[in-house]
Amino acid sequence: MGSMPTHAIHRRLPIARLAVLALLVGLVACAPATGGEGADVRPFLLPPIDPEQRYVVAVYDIEAEPTRVDVSLLPARERDSRLFTDLGTGIGDIVTRELFELGRFQLVERRELAAVLAEQDLGDTGRFDASTVADVGRLVGAELILVGAVTELSIDRASAVVPGFLGGATVTTVQVGVELRFVEVATGRILGIGSGIGRGTDAEVSVDGLQQALRLLRVGTVRQSIVASALRNAIRDAVEQAALGLPPRR
Repeated sequence: MGSMPTHAIHRRLPIARLAVLALLVGLVACAPATGGEGADVRPFLLPPIDPEQRYVVAVYDIEAEPTRVDVSLLPARERDSRLFTDLGTGIGDIVTRELFELGRFQLVERRELAAVLAEQDLGDTGRFDASTVADVGRLVGAELILVGAVTELSIDRASAVVPGFLGGATVTTVQVGVELRFVEVATGRILGIGSGIGRGTDAEVSVDGLQQALRLLRVGTVRQSIVASALRNAIRDAVEQAALGLPPRR
């Protein structure tokens, strides 16, 4: 689950739609976050749509490659062979919740998708295979399958002079990049594609706090932290951009 079909044909997103979304992103960056979202998680820009207009979507695990995801802060004993597979599954769960909150899609239960992939002997590969889209989609009742990858997850810690901190402080900067694609079950074509980058900076976060944030991602849980906020903002950007490329549901 996660690798993209290289042969799929995808449509260019309408320039006018992207221009509108870019304008809204600029406007909302200056607005305060709404209650319950966390201080640094932006609100969605696209409005919900009526249930009958919503595509049925199954979310594959999100690809998380060791060369792109920095987990060096975790103890060596936790950087085992399952870590990146677990991160892909956990981030897939987070993407699913973000799609639900957006209010523009019907969602297949992730456990149901995992069961079907296991039955089709695809669970161990963890890879998206365009040749299986129709079969998997039919078995779970999905019209679209969402695949994606974490293109970057970096954590940088550097000493800096920070007002209010005697003798300076260690400033942590987190950057997360995500790419997501909606693949049509009936044809295997990519109908919508989007990418997003989320950033966060904090002079008070500890190594223990960062380790805990990474552990929570592994099990698909987010709590308020610069890691979680950066990831969620990247997902929201990518999801909304990809959603703009989808034709109306017939």
